[in-house]
Amino acid sequence: MTIAKFHGGCHQIGKSCVEINTKKSKILIDCGMDPSDNGLPDINDSDVDAVVVSHAHLDHCGAIPYFNFKKIFCNPPTADLMYNVWKDTVSLSKTYKEEDIKKSMDVIKTVNYREEKQVTSDIKMKMYDAGHILGSSSLYLDIDGKKLLYTGDINEIETRTLRAADTDFDEIDTIIIESTYGSPLDIKPARKVLEKQLIDEISETIDNGGKVIIPVFAVGRSQEIIVVINNYMKSGALKEVPIYINGSLTHTTGMYMGYSDWLNPKIKNAIENRINPFGNLIKGGDEVFSREPCIIISTSGMVQGGPVLQYLSLLKNPRNKIILTGYQAEGTIGRSLEEGATEVKPFKRAIPVNGKVVKIEFSAHADYNSLLRFMKKIPQPDKAIVMHGERYQALSLAMTIWKTLKIPALAPSIGSVLPLFD
Repeated sequence: MTIAKFHGGCHQIGKSCVEINTKKSKILIDCGMDPSDNGLPDINDSDVDAVVVSHAHLDHCGAIPYFNFKKIFCNPPTADLMYNVWKDTVSLSKTYKEEDIKKSMDVIKTVNYREEKQVTSDIKMKMYDAGHILGSSSLYLDIDGKKLLYTGDINEIETRTLRAADTDFDEIDTIIIESTYGSPLDIKPARKVLEKQLIDEISETIDNGGKVIIPVFAVGRSQEIIVVINNYMKSGALKEVPIYINGSLTHTTGMYMGYSDWLNPKIKNAIENRINPFGNLIKGGDEVFSREPCIIISTSGMVQGGPVLQYLSLLKNPRNKIILTGYQAEGTIGRSLEEGATEVKPFKRAIPVNGKVVKIEFSAHADYNSLLRFMKKIPQPDKAIVMHGERYQALSLAMTIWKTLKIPALAPSIGSVLPLFD
């Protein structure tokens, strides 16, 4: 019997890690950290044959250097992006050291999309485009003849920078699907509507002579937002002001340029025609605090660490604004701002929040309707397992899949051990 043990990412967003045990082998799918507290999955790495990584976000790959794994499978852009994520973790916490990163990089084996790879003697794998960030993958595993699809984080629609998630899989026995926006309450506006909201909020602040702070994840959302802003500035719909960036997104944006074949064809064509889709970006320095108006795009996306913290002092001024563009985990400064905090304390002294706080779900995750569309496009599995969502979202999506699609579904808690196939 093949069983799955869930070490994280259950009734939560963070620390995604699924252990797959067969009669012959043991692998991990993802091995992430909890972004709110750098929490690690509770695993024994001594008998793990391999780790397969869906993409280079902290909650899916951040814990890997802490352990001693024999083999790590991912695609080429994910390998490069993971290095940046791990370097950030070393600089922001003491979870692991530089030598641990080197040890992990030395055992990485890269796989291209749709290339079949033998992971262990009884597990074969193909990676498919998940549409979430550069290199993001849905993992299609053949486990001794049974087929498992682990969606990873998916985006079912095309975006400015990426293609939509692939759906042309062969038969599927069991699916493990994300549920970040898995409840019927999680229906997002169309992408064009979100873009207009973003530009309108930026324009309002610029017209008032203020600064806009946009916290972002270094990989994915930052590049998408930069492309949107640059396009609106080029069209004249948004006044041209300096765009300052900071943190590792400087390097990751360069990586996007280097992996143009993995991007939306429109972006690829622009790069091949020597047009920079990201525009003129300036590395942020002290001049950010004195120059107005401007846009500041900086990590981290949940305002929990990184260089964005130094810009929170700008919120003392009511002319300035912070725009939260994605999910904010419980316990993060981003969540407290979203919930209306009147002050924040990134360092020793509290900072009054007099500026405007805006939330625009500029997410790279499929919403409720998109998740259902994705499920209807793929071959219908015999069983669904729902993870990577807070409790309400995970339970809601499991119930919807069961009631609407007539597929048995459950949302396990951390530590659950389940048979993977019927």
